Amino acid sequence: MPGMPPEQKKFLHLLLLSGAEYDALEKLRAAFASYEDAWRASASALQTAGLGEDRVHAITEGRVRLAADDEMRKLVAAGIALVAREDPEYPADLQNIAQPPFGLYIKGRIPEKPRIAVVGTRKATAYGREAVKKIIADLARAADVAIVSGLAQGIDAQAHRAALDERLDTVGVIGSGIDRASFFPPENYALAEEIVAKGGAVISEYPPGTPALKHHFPARNRIIAGLTRGTLVAEAPEKSGALITANFALEQGREVFAIPGPLFSPTSTGVHRLIQDGAKLVSSADDILNEVDIPRREMPIAAAAALTDETERTIWELLREPQSVDDLKRSTQLPTPAIITCISMLELKGLIRPMGQNRYQRVA
Repeated sequence: MPGMPPEQKKFLHLLLLSGAEYDALEKLRAAFASYEDAWRASASALQTAGLGEDRVHAITEGRVRLAADDEMRKLVAAGIALVAREDPEYPADLQNIAQPPFGLYIKGRIPEKPRIAVVGTRKATAYGREAVKKIIADLARAADVAIVSGLAQGIDAQAHRAALDERLDTVGVIGSGIDRASFFPPENYALAEEIVAKGGAVISEYPPGTPALKHHFPARNRIIAGLTRGTLVAEAPEKSGALITANFALEQGREVFAIPGPLFSPTSTGVHRLIQDGAKLVSSADDILNEVDIPRREMPIAAAAALTDETERTIWELLREPQSVDDLKRSTQLPTPAIITCISMLELKGLIRPMGQNRYQRVA
């Protein structure tokens, strides 16, 4: 598929730099044959296209002070790619959502693998952080996925950090320019740089120099949902941007998952409402992978050869996290002697190890 000609991409960038956001670009695309024509149009032609006085002034003033080649060189120097909707590198998952971005500014590489969004409140609790860490670790062991979130404080940052800790690719979608001067929140810029350095990406539909305006964040949530097979909400009060992301996921025909929280916590109210409305309750990676078409990792060859009994396979799978005999009994309904015998055999085969306090965990 041919991409957008470089000359046209320059003028798309100039229009974006002049503050032509989605609604303005939609009007310009309908009124003019090309972005260059829109950039060079007279003030009266821009008004006829439906642009307001402020936007018309920004474009006519911008073309006096902005040079297309200079601006594109700045992007290259900053390691930022502009990918237009017409380009083959544009994420296929975004092509069919409502209002796909006209262009994306990308630092790094969007991984070509199944992606899951993990979002939640900026005011994360210790419970929420630990739950996100556990589910992402569980996902990392079960499948080759990438984690997408919004690089905000709280649950978003924890999702990116947990993904990096588990050597999963991760993508941050932000509501400002991705340059250091305009990056929001500034305290997460180092995390964004680490994401890029470790093979992931930071993306925005807003050009460098764009401040974090309030209306940018609900808009960027459609991109988070659109990039992924499903959205997992970890913690969210009744009014939360995470719920906006979940609603976009539903509108786009994607799955919505939710981690239940403490009954009386304000950060649980939005999550519990999602579950009441039909979101899948999640306590492990299986709850996600059973709903979406993502290949699971194959069992390690050594384990596959050693696990000759169905009970051993069941208990070995359950021991992704440290569990006691009582935990296993509740999960399997097997008699205690059978579980103890199975644990002894798994330990002899070197497939599990004791973790103290009568708990055991898989080695691989």
